[in-house]
Parts: sequence; structure tokens; C-alpha cells
Amino acid sequence: MKNILFVSHDANRAGAQILLIRFLRLLKENKEFKFSILLKEGGIIESEFVEVATTYFWERPKVAVKKSFLNKIYRKIKNKNNHQIKTLEILKKQNFDLIISNTIANGDILPILKQLNIPIKTYVHELEMGIQQYTKPENFQNVLKLSSIFIACSESVKENLIKNHQIDTTIIEVLPSLLPDSALNYQTDILVHEKLKNRYNIPPNAFIVGGMGTVNLRKGVDIFLQVASKLKSNPNIFFLWVGGQENEIDYRNFQIDKNRLGLSNVVFQTSVENPLDYMSIFDILFVSSREDPYPLVILEAAMLSKPILCFDKAGGAKDFVEDDCGAIIEYLDVDKVVQKIVELKDNVVLRKQMGNSGRKKVFERHNQKVAFQTFVEILDKN
Repeated sequence: MKNILFVSHDANRAGAQILLIRFLRLLKENKEFKFSILLKEGGIIESEFVEVATTYFWERPKVAVKKSFLNKIYRKIKNKNNHQIKTLEILKKQNFDLIISNTIANGDILPILKQLNIPIKTYVHELEMGIQQYTKPENFQNVLKLSSIFIACSESVKENLIKNHQIDTTIIEVLPSLLPDSALNYQTDILVHEKLKNRYNIPPNAFIVGGMGTVNLRKGVDIFLQVASKLKSNPNIFFLWVGGQENEIDYRNFQIDKNRLGLSNVVFQTSVENPLDYMSIFDILFVSSREDPYPLVILEAAMLSKPILCFDKAGGAKDFVEDDCGAIIEYLDVDKVVQKIVELKDNVVLRKQMGNSGRKKVFERHNQKVAFQTFVEILDKN
């Protein structure tokens, strides 16, 4: 029985973390493996990690201490170091055979985990902007140096590793995404539609352009707002973005942009536990990202028969969308996006045709049995 340590950089509700949990839930049923989880930092879905396996925390939970400022800093550093030393000692005793690091953002702790004297395979969910954004150069070099195998979440990610980081193609495996399990049996509820539209003062027959994900420049939220601005004179087109947190700087900044642009046709909704309810009221999904390796949201949209707009040269979404279940727009061409939205709004037959094509394709390309078998083969490979 192979014993594996899976390492996640945090427990936030984002694609890489959610996909890992989905794979681990399936792996739990396989008697040839046992595994534990190490969270470098916590997050709002910690409980889901804890539920699936024994979970260790690299960062000690915060505890208030009534001491002087310098004393607080000293104690914080001391407690952190002691906690991490103890955690490493516990991990050494577990006799793991393999480490799967779930992101390139773990380069700061890989040299420490190398003390376990076992191979490290890195699951890469990032393209070049993500690499620049989520890790320091020296930490990324640790990832490149200490990983024996790279698991790419899409062909675009594989190509980037080869082209920009000279990784040998023979040590890169491409792992297809699992179908989002929550979308498999999702049933549209008209009452939910009415409730959500009423909540945001969206007219019952409005055409809704949806966006989903964290709120930042890489996700192209500024582009989403520019498109909305060009269509704000159309009283029947609304834009709904789902994701992000109110305490994030980018989230607050884009609220300012929205208000300064006078965009009463735009609604921001922070991250929710039931995103499919929101996606179900979209008429189309607009993936405004400057870069996205292979967003799970496109699979969910396809399963709900929603046409998808995305940009060329922006990652893996175009590999799925192609010319039959939406449209690939020239990179950051706002005017072309506007034209395509108006065209789809006025053509119900085309929207239905694209939606049906996407739903058929997602089941053909993302067969759960095939994806999970590939995952197991990668874990087994020396």
C-alpha cells in the first residue's frame, strides 16, 4: 500500500483546491493507497480537507496573547517555529512514500519536506502570470529542482513548462479534470431563479452575462467591467460576477471602478457555497481571464448547457470552447466581446445549439473513470 502526503498551499475555495478534494474523495475508496494532507495555510474549506483524511497544519492557528508589541512578535515567531518543527517530526514518523504538491506555490516549504527523503511530484495549475503572481523566483526554482514529475492540469500548462522553463517533456504528465460532481445531478429550479433575480433587482426576462472566480486582474475583472460599460445603455443586459471576498483589496477596488463607471447593470456577489444556482441564471458565461490554465467553471457551464466566451492566448479555455460551444475572441478585444454578446442575446437558437454542443463535449472529454485512472497511474509511477 502506497502512503502519500498531499500538500495544499491553502484551503480557499478555488479551482486547484476543489479539484484536489474531488480526486482525494475518489482515492479514499481505493485500498491500494492511504494518504494524509498538509495545509500550508488554512481557509474556508478546511473542514472538507479534514473530512477526507488526516490533515496537518503547517501554520499554527492564531491565538491572542496580551503582551507588549515586541513580545507578541517574539512569541509569534517562536511558536510558529516550534509548531513547524513538531509537525515535521510527526510527518517523518508517518513513513510516506510520495509527496504530491498541489501547486507551484509550495516552493518555500519543499526544501523542508525534502527531509522526508521521498520523491516529490508537483501538480501544476498555473501558467506564466500565475507563476509570477503566486511565487517568488527562488521558491519557484525550488519547485523546478526538487520535483521529479510535473502533473499539468492542461496541455497549455504543459506547453508553458516546456517553452518557458525548459522542463523535459518526458517528466510531464497531463491529468484531465474531473467532472464537477456537484453539477452532475444539478436540477434547475425556477423558484431559485426568481429569488436570485429579485435579490439583485434583475428583471425577469433580462439577458445575464456571468463571470466567476477570484476578483483580480488576472481574471480580467477590469475587462468584464469595460464590456459592461459599453452595454450599459441596453436596459435588458445585466452582468453578474460571483466570487472573491469583500476584505480583498482588488474586490474593493473593482467596486470603486463599478461605481465610478455608473454601472447599475453590474452585480458583484462574493464567493458562495452554491455557485451553480447562480450559474443557472446565466444566459452565457464570459471567461474574461487574461490567463487561466483550464478553469473548472467552463466544465460547470458546459454541463449546464451555457455558451462560453473566452479569449485566445489566455490559457486552456479555448481548447474546450473551440468553434462549437461558444466563441474564442481575439485577446482582450472588448469590442468583439460586446458584438458576440449582442449576437447571442438576439439568437436563442444559436445559444441552444452551443449549449447542447458544450454539454455533449464535456461528458465525452472528461469521463470520470478515465481521469481518475490517469490520476492513479501517475501516483503509481516511479
